Amino acid sequence: MHEFKQYLISLVILTGLVSGYVFYRYADGYPFPIGAQFDPDIRDKYRHMLNEEDPQILVVGDSVAGTNVDKNLVADQSGKRVSVISEDGAGSALLYLILKNNIANADSKPETMIVVFRDTVLTSTAFRVHGNFFVMMDEFAGADDDLVLQLAIRDRMNPLEKLAEGYFPPYWARLNLQTILVSRILYLPTRLLLGCNLECSDEAMNRVFGNQNFDPDQFNRAINLAENFLYTDENLDFEHQINQSFLPEIIRLCKENNIKLILVRTKTLRFSREHPEPAALTEYMDHLSNYARRNGIPLIDFAHSNRLPPTLFTDINHLNSDGKKVFTEMLVEAIRPILNP
Repeated sequence: MHEFKQYLISLVILTGLVSGYVFYRYADGYPFPIGAQFDPDIRDKYRHMLNEEDPQILVVGDSVAGTNVDKNLVADQSGKRVSVISEDGAGSALLYLILKNNIANADSKPETMIVVFRDTVLTSTAFRVHGNFFVMMDEFAGADDDLVLQLAIRDRMNPLEKLAEGYFPPYWARLNLQTILVSRILYLPTRLLLGCNLECSDEAMNRVFGNQNFDPDQFNRAINLAENFLYTDENLDFEHQINQSFLPEIIRLCKENNIKLILVRTKTLRFSREHPEPAALTEYMDHLSNYARRNGIPLIDFAHSNRLPPTLFTDINHLNSDGKKVFTEMLVEAIRPILNP
């Protein structure tokens, strides 16, 4: 009992000190804003890329867009100039921000934008919006992108979380405090003892603990676990999700900027003959196809293609070099009648 009292007293003192530090540093903003906030600066590297490359076709997506699509082969077979935007781990929120703040603001807008996605990503608004993914989003977001914060973060918070965000300093500043602690633990010793700066430390950590060192089966299990969120009952309910997602805004922005939007569903190895696609996902895709048709958006579905066997994959989502060639040829075959009706 005595030890517990000591622990409790220490916890109260530590909480008080942390609260005082956060309050002192950010007192002007108290009560604190609910949910993370975007920095007003917007990274416009893709706007510059489009202005330099002047593509007629732009392929957009997460890392799968880069590993599965050979832009040079698309260009050769379609006779069009082609560029690719491939952001590792991108969810629909990041894709929307890149479209809104980079692509739509470019002087050289593409005639056609192909969005490569898998399963429910386009309407799973809260998929990959926290931690490092929020940092990625912040790079392409401005102070006026409150819609993203509202749909992806605030709408997902319960009343207790909102109360803690506004009035409990350690909770509000948890990410800043975590960054400070991580910086002290990871970077301070290497800088003092080895003269290794932040970039040097990150490179060394990635060399030792990067994805390339994972056992393939373990890596696939990790991907499956991380993407279970896409297959929750909530995210498989298309009718409930669509009006709370970024897909209507993506369609609107493309129409306003005279960009022809094409949606391309990729194949994954998450499902197989032994573990078939759940009926709820099949129903979801039916609803998405109907929605796309009503809005005049072509939807190409490669999810069940026999031309992409497991031997062409490096993991459950990404293709090897042979698979990239096959997928690209399939893509060109599918979009050719759309580009040249």
